[in-house]
Amino acid sequence: MTTTTTVTQDELVTLCTRALRAAGEEPEAARILARAVVDAERAGNPAVGVAHLFDYLESYRAGRITPGATPDVSRVTPSCLVADARDGLAQVAFEAAAPALFDAAEEAGIAALWIRRSYTCGELGHYARRAAERGLAAVACANSPALMTLGGSGSAVLGTNPLAYAFPRAGEPPLVIDQASSQTAYVNVRRAADAGEPIPAGWAVGPDGTATTDASAALAGALLPFGGHRGGNIALLVELLATLAGGTFSVDAPPFDSGTQPRASAPSSCA
Repeated sequence: MTTTTTVTQDELVTLCTRALRAAGEEPEAARILARAVVDAERAGNPAVGVAHLFDYLESYRAGRITPGATPDVSRVTPSCLVADARDGLAQVAFEAAAPALFDAAEEAGIAALWIRRSYTCGELGHYARRAAERGLAAVACANSPALMTLGGSGSAVLGTNPLAYAFPRAGEPPLVIDQASSQTAYVNVRRAADAGEPIPAGWAVGPDGTATTDASAALAGALLPFGGHRGGNIALLVELLATLAGGTFSVDAPPFDSGTQPRASAPSSCA
């Protein structure tokens, strides 16, 4: 028999914050990340919502995230900022840079932020939504460790390389679109493998490069881009933008869910 417990949004943020504090994170950083994962859950994106918090907790335990990291934010041109997360959280680096980013956008009419050396950015729409709540149109993208094929390759070449954008609406929540360049998110395949469930055809190829509905084989193989080569082209665009920001190419990036060291060469996010 399944028991359901209902909690308020604020109670859920408090629970997530406590879990992050127990993992060793500082109070303000824990609050920022807790709010971000709960917001993703509320936005209908559970793959990077509260369930994704456990990836963060495991990464703190294993040493892949540096707790208490203080971002270094610099304004390299009037409309371009760089935030070095110092092996900490992308969400914290964004919050540290956001005031200067929004000021730059208002002053110059356009602004860019490059986030470097961070752990996985979680819900990408979070960053675009924050800007849209300030009345700005925003685009955000990030590359990731290689998980997806490109141009019919039988092995992983690019990350799922999501792209998000948001536009403000008068008297309404912002319009936010957030999607991976792959046919599905990696965490959806991993969840199916953990549950022993098949995945839909067209999501992935196995390690031999042939199409598969076996989730475990897909984890050993590679995801497919949405829309064939068109989705692959978008993923490549995201890849080039992220590497211009100072990140590594996906094929050189360490996985976010294994290892015992901070991801010092982690791909970058841009917003």
